[in-house]
Amino acid sequence: MRHIDLDYVSKAIVGIASPVLGVITSFQEQIEWHLRVASLCVGLAVGIMSLVSMFNKLRRR
Repeated sequence: MRHIDLDYVSKAIVGIASPVLGVITSFQEQIEWHLRVASLCVGLAVGIMSLVSMFNKLRRR
């Protein structure tokens, strides 16, 4: 059975996480903008689907 060196694993995790965190921080404004646009599109799609559903219910009566 192999012995896992926790110091080595923790250094590897920190070594991987640091650049990823740097990239996320530098692109934070663009990521936020894309998330806002995506949530707006989802909201519009839900609104349109609700409107179509209500229109179909009224037409059936």
